[in-house]
Amino acid sequence: MVKIKKTVIIVFIGLLLTNWAFSQIGRGSPLARRTGKHNGNQVFCTFTNMGYTTWNAWKYEANGYVIDIQPLVGVRLPISDYRVNGLYDGIPDTLTSVICCNTHGGDFNPSGSQFWGFEPIPGFFSELVQGKEIGVAMSHLPQTWPPYWPDHPNWIDENGNSEWNGYFGRSIMNADQESYFMMDDNADEKMYAVHGFLPDSTDLTRRGQGLRVSVRGMQWSNFLAQDVIFWVYEVKNIGTVNYDQATFGALVGTYVGGAGSEWIDDASFFNIRESIVYSWDFDNYVSLAANPRWKNNPNEVGYIGYAFLESPGNPYDGIDNDGDNASQVNSAPFFTESCFRSHELKAGDKLILIDKSNYDRTQFIMPDSTVEVVSMGIRFRLVPDSTILEEGNMVLGNAGPELNPNAYDNIDNDLDGLIDENYQLHYRVYKETTDGVVLIDTLNPVQYKDYFTGAGLSDLLIDEARDDGIDNDGDWDPERDDVGEDGKANTNDTGENDGVPTEGEPHFDSKDVNESDQLGLTNFDYFVPSWAIHIDNEEEMWLRMTPGRFDVPESVVKNRPIRGEDGDFVFGSGYFPLNAAKTQRFSIALVYGEDYKSVVRNRQIAQLIYDSNYNFPRPPDKPTVHAVAEDGRVILYWDRVAESSYDKVLDEYDFEGYKIYKGTDPYFSDCKTISNGYGELVDYQSYEQMDLKNGIKGFFDSDPLLYQLSSGKPYYLGNDTGIQNYFIDEDVDNGKTYYYAICAYDRGNAVKSIYPSENNKSISMDETGKLTFDKNTVMIVPNAPVCNYEPPESSIPLERFSGTSSVTPFMEVIDPVKIEDATYFITFTDSLARNEVNVAWAYSVIDSATNDTIILENTYWGPENGDVFKGVRLSFDTRYQNLNNIAVDTTTTRWSDTSAQNLEYVATEFEWEDVKSIKCPYDYMLVFYDEYNCQSSTLSKIFTTGSPLREKQTNFRIFDVTKPNNPIEIEYGLIDKPQHPGTISHFAILFLTVPDSSQLSWRLVFKDKNSETVSKIPAAGDTLFLNFYKPFNSQDKFVYRASKSSINYDKLSDKMKKIKVVPNPYIVTNSFEKPLPYEVRGRGERVIYFTHLPADARIYIYSADGSLVRKLQHDDVFENGTVTWDLRTREGLDASFGVYFYIVEAGGRSKSGKLAIIK
Repeated sequence: MVKIKKTVIIVFIGLLLTNWAFSQIGRGSPLARRTGKHNGNQVFCTFTNMGYTTWNAWKYEANGYVIDIQPLVGVRLPISDYRVNGLYDGIPDTLTSVICCNTHGGDFNPSGSQFWGFEPIPGFFSELVQGKEIGVAMSHLPQTWPPYWPDHPNWIDENGNSEWNGYFGRSIMNADQESYFMMDDNADEKMYAVHGFLPDSTDLTRRGQGLRVSVRGMQWSNFLAQDVIFWVYEVKNIGTVNYDQATFGALVGTYVGGAGSEWIDDASFFNIRESIVYSWDFDNYVSLAANPRWKNNPNEVGYIGYAFLESPGNPYDGIDNDGDNASQVNSAPFFTESCFRSHELKAGDKLILIDKSNYDRTQFIMPDSTVEVVSMGIRFRLVPDSTILEEGNMVLGNAGPELNPNAYDNIDNDLDGLIDENYQLHYRVYKETTDGVVLIDTLNPVQYKDYFTGAGLSDLLIDEARDDGIDNDGDWDPERDDVGEDGKANTNDTGENDGVPTEGEPHFDSKDVNESDQLGLTNFDYFVPSWAIHIDNEEEMWLRMTPGRFDVPESVVKNRPIRGEDGDFVFGSGYFPLNAAKTQRFSIALVYGEDYKSVVRNRQIAQLIYDSNYNFPRPPDKPTVHAVAEDGRVILYWDRVAESSYDKVLDEYDFEGYKIYKGTDPYFSDCKTISNGYGELVDYQSYEQMDLKNGIKGFFDSDPLLYQLSSGKPYYLGNDTGIQNYFIDEDVDNGKTYYYAICAYDRGNAVKSIYPSENNKSISMDETGKLTFDKNTVMIVPNAPVCNYEPPESSIPLERFSGTSSVTPFMEVIDPVKIEDATYFITFTDSLARNEVNVAWAYSVIDSATNDTIILENTYWGPENGDVFKGVRLSFDTRYQNLNNIAVDTTTTRWSDTSAQNLEYVATEFEWEDVKSIKCPYDYMLVFYDEYNCQSSTLSKIFTTGSPLREKQTNFRIFDVTKPNNPIEIEYGLIDKPQHPGTISHFAILFLTVPDSSQLSWRLVFKDKNSETVSKIPAAGDTLFLNFYKPFNSQDKFVYRASKSSINYDKLSDKMKKIKVVPNPYIVTNSFEKPLPYEVRGRGERVIYFTHLPADARIYIYSADGSLVRKLQHDDVFENGTVTWDLRTREGLDASFGVYFYIVEAGGRSKSGKLAIIK
């Protein structure tokens, strides 16, 4: 009842929040600024919820490639008479605004106190999380989630906690790491302050241009995506102003090499066919003097690419901007050179007019006289044999051939029904200098709708859109995708199981990445030096983002840079309309590769991932790992959540095993040793591996497609070792820091060309050295316990409280730190009674003091690999849970007179016609008499079609004494021998039943011990106690009385002789010291360990002249008998080289010694 009330309250609150929701999405504020970090694969990215990234590295966090990437959103304000210098001059103005992020450059108010640009919106992260680089909400870090999401306040689970606000829907975590935040431009008051512009007529307090941007970063550890991070942006116009021209892009600060002066020899270029821009180190060398932390070979410097996988679409221009129509059976023509030639208008020519309100096209025949027509709201005066029609062609400018400005004015200037056809974008990218040197020349024709002939008008992949209510590519499946607007099945929300596509469902509109006529890469402006840009200049930034502008310095000749420089670049996608209440979406993939071919190959793979809606098989759910430090060994244990993971793509449970990784740094760099067919290090060698015993073993058998996509990278599936959820590592050194990751993996599917997927291993380090761990990673330092340590009692049987099971559970201490003084009850839950036999199928653990259930009906139980709770693991002998293993308990079965030559017996099953006995785990007592006044039975309740048995006068009765205090007499059948009628003898047979005589249990066959001996015929005074092994069932209850570890001061002086100083002497450094964060240079930490200390020890360190240098105190758990000295004095200064003396005091005892620090 309490749970029901709680659920009702949560649902009620959720409904209230839903009605309150969208008006409560706040406005951007500098007070909400946070940073986060992605490290879910080989790409490391530090980013902010202000929109920009601050560090982008590959393979190793020190191997930087980009210092910052900031998104840019530009809009052209509706032409109007805007205020200039506080006055309206009566002249219509064309104003543009490019909103940026608060990184290098940007606009501020006159006093410099307020940044004019994007700011993060509060409420999309947890205010409780403190620490750098974990401030943004991340899917794998629930502690970073807000108590509710402002855009989905009803996404609350039954415990009142927020569920993940995922790209794929409510509580859906398809990516290994997904970040999410919102920002807006409300802080950008420039257009209001200077020109009086207001973006929202319904809210005159809103500033900026009324733009709100939701941002998601996504990473997968799958080998196909391990060199990629995906950034998904949704730009929404939340104002009331329609923008007929908008553009989206980014300003990139290249930094290949990652430190020092390595940025002065970078190069950048683009590939419009692949919709990618890319950068690299021109001399392919990183000077270790500039970046001493560069990992591996300084001659192995990769490429980074920025690829538009999805860009804002234009569903109205009649042009196949993304080129996807070419893959279909269609009739649309391709642009040719002749499409961009000027045309003199003649009488009888056909023209196409466009209705601006709905973009409908109508045909118009040019008369033989002057006429005025209206298209897209523009009035054209047409004169036959005089008017020249042209659009998007190349014209001669001051700097050589340049693009006609009408290529991007959002007008159909040549009246052919196509809006802003562009020579550079839709046919050929061309750039030359004034003296004729060709810098860029790339042919790239796309298709278009021919409104004159009708060719291409029915092609659905030209002018497709993600908000048109049409399944353009026809991939919505009612069996799979009809889950409702929240994207999650079985929530009974709007649209679920209604048989038609609904916004929010997979493979439809906003959730189908292919339903957008994407503009792709439309501009690239590479400039040198890197500071030759004015981000606060609206007109300059708008010009740099002009569609068709491909500008490079003269260090680029015929599509190739001829030297490296300190250059940055702007790239973008536009123009597209952004009307009130509309949203434009795009995705950028940051892809890395060893060289140009590799980065393009990875970009193409990223496109395949995008085209499949990011839906490729996920690895199993991540296990949660715990580590225990002991003297000379480390114990790891983890849960079983991965083993029940369901893969929606494969529609199966495909868990296969675990790989354990071990490293001496947080990046596991020392185990990255697996290469692909190109010799590139691409994967990590596991330290230990365990897999299911299911016949699936050896290397994954890749088909030719997967073999090519994986570049020949092998994947080992295991050797049928069997699964265990713990591991003991004894190859460790005390005092040394180790990092472990437990990664679950699946088996893949060679038939469906699906490679095995594996959990990523994520440990983040911020610039202060603070580490943030994912649930499947740990850091541990093995050490000896305190020298007077008394461990908890282990490997003992539990105390029986009730029940009759034949075996008793044992407990084993796994994690002594977590053991508390407490008493626990272990109970059992029966499966459905099978023919009167109750057999437990699960066990539970209950805290006797609080009555809290610690473990509820756990079905994973056996003699080993039990689940750990409160630091201990239970061991159960479960062989008798299988009734086939039930047999006579020879340890307790006996005759009352053990001195006589008694009959022996064999208990077996029996089957006759439709009657079959069962192995009942009961206890029986056969009591014999001299008189034959007892009677056997035909067991007619059992043999309903005719019994083979006859009633007999016998000299014994049989009792079911399973419950000794409540014996029950049972019916039995007897087949006796003529020599000894009515009793048992050699080869006599007894048939035992259950207490209500409805079921046959055992057949007992008696026999003489051997052929030479005649056994005694039982008579008065003889009793046979016949016991059978019993499984655990609900009548069994055990008690575990836990006692935590303790300390013992007996013989403490002798125990303190174990105290050591490690290393001693200390020479410059030691192997125990942890690495510095990648951003930090210098000496790093210095440590000396005092080991085998007693609990609560005090350590006094003195210089050679007797001055107290430092006092240290042991205040850790008893399991850690080590204290660290950071080689600093009590004043915080570095200890000088020389000899020092120490005294350790504890429990009234002391030990002294000396140590040395050597230069």
